[in-house]
Amino acid sequence: MASTAICTARIEGPFVGHMDAAEYHADQAPEPSLSSTLAKTLLKKSPLHAWCLSRRLNPAYVSIDKKTFDIGRAAHRAVLGAGDDYVAIPEALLASNGAISTKEAKQFVADAREAGQTPLKQTECDAIEAMAIVARDRLREHGITLRPERSEVAAIARVDDVWCRAMFDNIDEDPAIPIYDFKTCEDASPDACLRSILNYGYDVQAAHYQAVWKAATGEDRAFTFIFQEKAAPFEVCLIRLSASFSDLATLRAAKARRIWGECLRADNWPGYPIGVHEIDPPAWLVEQENY
Repeated sequence: MASTAICTARIEGPFVGHMDAAEYHADQAPEPSLSSTLAKTLLKKSPLHAWCLSRRLNPAYVSIDKKTFDIGRAAHRAVLGAGDDYVAIPEALLASNGAISTKEAKQFVADAREAGQTPLKQTECDAIEAMAIVARDRLREHGITLRPERSEVAAIARVDDVWCRAMFDNIDEDPAIPIYDFKTCEDASPDACLRSILNYGYDVQAAHYQAVWKAATGEDRAFTFIFQEKAAPFEVCLIRLSASFSDLATLRAAKARRIWGECLRADNWPGYPIGVHEIDPPAWLVEQENY
């Protein structure tokens, strides 16, 4: 069973515990560490793209706030009971058409972000609360309870001679209980969840999280995704990767660590390969035209 601590400064060895989002993203490892986001970016795009997203490596890094991120952060807070809080923008500050375009509304948003809060319109806050109710009900039907004190737990450890980090949405003390990762989406049907996993590299994320947790604690953990729709009826779907899918993800995560380590040691972060790249039509397009 892994105990947790509170992180307040740069760590010097394996760590499992709580740290706020700003500390986690600032990267408290002994050297620039590999997160799942960096691993996915490295594999899908290039080491240069991963370098640009690393706050430790890129001195010109600028955080980007998007509405989709805001909804996701707020939903995480409501469902998991941990993470940055969210706050409703007073309707009196909005423009007559409901836009966040007045000087007062913009100032409220800026102040909220400065305080570590996610600013949302009241209708969005209402939807988030409705999501949380549905999520708790659906998870209860599966015998799952996400305890807030076990949400937003960070782990930092060395894997394959590379420092790695992960922030777990929820991980119980009981090693028999899977790592739970919560995703908001437009469509939580199993087929749509598969597309999301492939499009966003969530399989690599799962393998990365499992590797970091084992390196930090010695525990092997299963992994389960919790997908929830952002619009009514806010339906929930639980997804687990098959053994063959997990094996492939493990290989891909290991490849990301290898490339990250090589680039870090050489201080060389290449972009896309030089040259003209000839591409073939996908099989489905050929079949469609030959039908």
